[in-house]
Amino acid sequence: MARMNVGAQLIIWGQRPDSDLPGVLDEVAALGYVGVEMGPGSLTRYPDAKQLFATRGLALAGLHMGVGDLKAVDSALGLLNALDGRYLIFSGAGGRTNTEEEYRRSSRWLQDVGRRAAARGVRALYHNHDAEIRNNALGMRIICEETSPEHVGLCIDVFWVQVGGLAPAEYVKQNLARTPYLHLKDGRGRTFTELGQGTVDFPAVMNAIQGGDVEWLVIEQDRTERTPRESMAVSREYLRRRLGL
Repeated sequence: MARMNVGAQLIIWGQRPDSDLPGVLDEVAALGYVGVEMGPGSLTRYPDAKQLFATRGLALAGLHMGVGDLKAVDSALGLLNALDGRYLIFSGAGGRTNTEEEYRRSSRWLQDVGRRAAARGVRALYHNHDAEIRNNALGMRIICEETSPEHVGLCIDVFWVQVGGLAPAEYVKQNLARTPYLHLKDGRGRTFTELGQGTVDFPAVMNAIQGGDVEWLVIEQDRTERTPRESMAVSREYLRRRLGL
């Protein structure tokens, strides 16, 4: 089993990484995270990005972007190579319709991108929302059936699995061989909360990944009523106190 690293998704900081990435990374490092996941846009504003990460002891866990733009993919792969990042994460394969046809079209695109990424030493991953989980995970089943595991892995978001109607721990266990990366997210209904304050059974999820090769556990909270630092501190402390991470 790979050593698991705990990372922070920067979405909770909103637009601030665009103008103050150094300050955001200072907060992330101070809270005890060892890496970050983010969109590629903010990094392009900082030509010294590798130094920003290195001086804070942080790794780039992954870059997250939407499906469909090959030019953006090439740029993101360049950023990952420059910062020694290994994962390029995609979402939105269902488009606006979430039809089988749309998922199949996106799967062909993901397979092509996965080959390009592998040639650059990067692994492409697909991140689910609840839409791909509904109808007994129809969208995810199409993606997994029409892409190869060596080219397209999974970044399973456990909260959206639950919202989509399946048990997160069981879904993770069923797909563990293809999953090097998890999004840890909590909530009640469709309202986001800090970890341990919602309804996701994280101890069960942690039990489900035993024997797998999950490298990154990335906390993602899209919105908060606290400050970003306060919310991410609560979630980080939950992992330490409750799960020993």
